[in-house]
Amino acid sequence: MVVHAEIRMVHRGGSKINFREPVITHDSRFLLCAAGESVNVYSTSTEEYVHDLQGHTDLVTGVVLNPSNHLQVYSCSADGTVRLWDFTDAILIKTFIIGYPIYSIYVSEKHGGLFQLVAVHLPHSGDQEVEARELSAVLCDVSHHPGAASFGREGEYIAAVKGLQLEVFFFKKQKSYRFSLKSGMKKGAKNAFTCVSCHPKEDCIATGHEDGKIRMWRNFNQKKEYTYSTLHWHHGAVNTLCFTPEGTNLLSGGIESVLVHWHYTQENQKDFLPRLGAAITHIAVSPDGSLFCTSHSDNKITIIQSCVKVSAVIQGLVKGDGVWTNLIIDPRSKALVLNGKPGHLQFYSLHHDKQLYNVWLGKSSYVIGP
Repeated sequence: MVVHAEIRMVHRGGSKINFREPVITHDSRFLLCAAGESVNVYSTSTEEYVHDLQGHTDLVTGVVLNPSNHLQVYSCSADGTVRLWDFTDAILIKTFIIGYPIYSIYVSEKHGGLFQLVAVHLPHSGDQEVEARELSAVLCDVSHHPGAASFGREGEYIAAVKGLQLEVFFFKKQKSYRFSLKSGMKKGAKNAFTCVSCHPKEDCIATGHEDGKIRMWRNFNQKKEYTYSTLHWHHGAVNTLCFTPEGTNLLSGGIESVLVHWHYTQENQKDFLPRLGAAITHIAVSPDGSLFCTSHSDNKITIIQSCVKVSAVIQGLVKGDGVWTNLIIDPRSKALVLNGKPGHLQFYSLHHDKQLYNVWLGKSSYVIGP
C-alpha cells in the first residue's frame, strides 16, 4: 500500500518589492524592502540579493531605520507586531506585540514611539518578545497609505493628508490645524491630496495632488494666515514626494516614469531623469544623500546616484494579467520562464529571487492614458 504524503508548499520568491517605500542604509551599502511576509536585503552596488529577514506571519507593511542604531531596522506587519532586526546578520533582536494590524510605520528620533493612527510606546526590556500595549491617539481618520503622513522639522509636528484635507498636529501644543481644498477650484481640477513630505530643516510641507500639482505650504502653525505656492510639471497624479536629507531638493514621481528634481530655493528650476521604464510609486534617499532609489509599478527598484545616472536595477517578478505561456523551467539557467511586460518573456531565478533577463518578442508601444 502506498501512503501519500501531504503536499508542502514553500515560498521561494516573486513577492512584490514595490509594495512599500524601500530603505537605504546609512553607509549606502544595502537596500531593504518589504517582500511579502519578509524583508529582502540587496547590495546597492551589485544588485544582488543578500538575504532576507524572516519572522513575520503576515504581510510586511513597512520598513524604517532605527534612528538610535544605524545597523538596525524596524519592520511592521499586518500580523500586529513590530520587529527590530540586525539587518547585516539577519538576526531578530526583539518583537513588540501591538495586537492590531499595522499598515505603516513612522519613526522620529525625538519621540519614543512609532506613529500611524496611534503612538506606540516601545518598552525597554531584556526579553526578546515584549507586549507593547501603551497606545495613545495622535490623529484620527488617517489614510492607510504610507505616503499620506510625514514628520516635520525635528519631529515637532506630523502632517497627514486624506481626500481634500491636510491636517498638522503639533506635539508640544497638543493641537492640530486642518486645511481644506475645494474639490475643483477650476474646471477640470482634481485637488485631492495623494502624498505629503515635510522639509527636514524648515517649516514647509510639500503635498502632491491628483491633478499633477505640488503645493508648498508655509505658516501653517496658525489657521488663518497660512500660505502655499504651486509647482506643476506632472500631467498625471503625483504618486510620491521626498525631500533630500538637507532639504535642498524635493523629488517627485508619477505615471510619466520621470524623476523630477525640484530646487528648494529656486522652485521654478528643476532637473529630470527620464525614461525609467514604468510609473514611479515610491522615492527614497540614503541618509547621506548620495543615493536615491525609486520603486516602480512593474515591481522594480532603480538605484540612482544623486539624480544623475542609474547605477543599479533590482527587477522583481513581473506579473501580467495572466500567465498565457504557462510555467516552464529553462534547463540551462534553471530559471522560471513566463510572460512579463507586454511583448516580453521573462526568465526569473527562484534561487536568487530576481529576474535574470527579458526576451523581447515583438514591437510594442506604451501609451500613457489621458
